[in-house]
Amino acid sequence: MLGTSALGGAAYRFVTAPDDSETSSLNPHTFMPYTLISKQQTSPTSSIFTLRNREGSSNPQVLKDIWKQSVWSVQLKQPQLQIARAYTPLPPLVGSSEDEHGEAQELRFLVRKEEGGEVSTYIHRLPEQSTVELRGPNVECELPHDVKEVLFLAGGTGIAPAMQVAHALNNRPGTRMHILWANRQRGDCAGGQSDSLQTPLPGRSWGWRSVLGLGKPGLSQDTAKHVEKQGIIVKELEALKHQSQAHKGLSVEYFVDEEKSFIQPANIARHLKISTQKDGAPPKGSRLILVSGPDGFIEHWAGRKIWVAGREAQGPLGGVLSQMDLREWQVYKL
Repeated sequence: MLGTSALGGAAYRFVTAPDDSETSSLNPHTFMPYTLISKQQTSPTSSIFTLRNREGSSNPQVLKDIWKQSVWSVQLKQPQLQIARAYTPLPPLVGSSEDEHGEAQELRFLVRKEEGGEVSTYIHRLPEQSTVELRGPNVECELPHDVKEVLFLAGGTGIAPAMQVAHALNNRPGTRMHILWANRQRGDCAGGQSDSLQTPLPGRSWGWRSVLGLGKPGLSQDTAKHVEKQGIIVKELEALKHQSQAHKGLSVEYFVDEEKSFIQPANIARHLKISTQKDGAPPKGSRLILVSGPDGFIEHWAGRKIWVAGREAQGPLGGVLSQMDLREWQVYKL
C-alpha cells in the first residue's frame, strides 16, 4: 500500500528559513533574484541551467540539512504571465566545495523544453546573465531515518530527484539504491550503460510510447551496442556511483523508447526478488519505491495524484504497482 506515515501525505510543504535572512536569501515566502550564469545542453530538448544567488547567500545551513534528508524543489517564476513551476535542483557536483560543505549559492536545474510549457519555454529563451526569480525550498518527500533501500522509477527529467536521493544516501552507510531511468531518445542518456543485464522479459512493455499509445511495445535490447560518448547527466550518475562505493551503493538501468527498451513490471519484480535474496532475513528499516516524471508516467505506474484543499497530495496507490506484491515496500509519487 501507499506509505504515508514516514513520508507524509502532501506532495509539498514549506520549510521556513530564519526570519532575519529572508530579505536576502532563498526562502519559501518571497521570490528572490538569481542570475543565470550558464546553460549546458544535455540533449536536443534539455539543458542544465546554473543560477547564482545575487545576494550572495542561500541559507547554507537550511539547505545543508535539506540536502541530507529530503527530496526538494524550488518554484521558478515566469514574470510576464505571473505563473510559477516547481523544479528539482540537481545535487552539487561530486567533489565540489558545495558538495563537501552543503552550501548552495548556485543551483542547477535540468529542464526540458516542453511544447506549450510556459515556464520551460521562458527559461530556454533567456540569455546568460538574465535574472530569474526563485522561491523555496519546498520539501516533496522526507527520507525516513531508517531507510534501507530505494528503488526509483524515473521518466525523463524525473532523474533529477533520483539524483537528489542518491546524494542524500551517500551520508547513510548501509543503504542501497537502484534507478530505472526511461527516456524517449538515446540522446537524453547518451553513453549510459546499465549496471545489470537487461535480458528480454515476457509480457507487455511499459515505456513512454506504449503508455501514451504512441508506438508498439517491444523487447529490451542490449545497450552494449550503443557505445558512445557519455552525456552530462550520465557522467554525473557515474560520479555518484563512484562516491557510493563506500557502502552498498548505487546502480542504474537505462531504457530508451527509440531502441524499444522499456521498463516492464518484471524489471521491478526481479529487483524486489533479488533484494530479498540478498538480505535473507526479514528486512529491518524502510524500503521505498519512488516514482518521478511526467504526469502520465507517474499515473501509469502508481496512479494519479490528487488535489486536497488546494494542495497536491498522494492519493490512493494505483497503476501497475498496485497490482504487484510489494510486501513491505512503500510507494511515493513525486
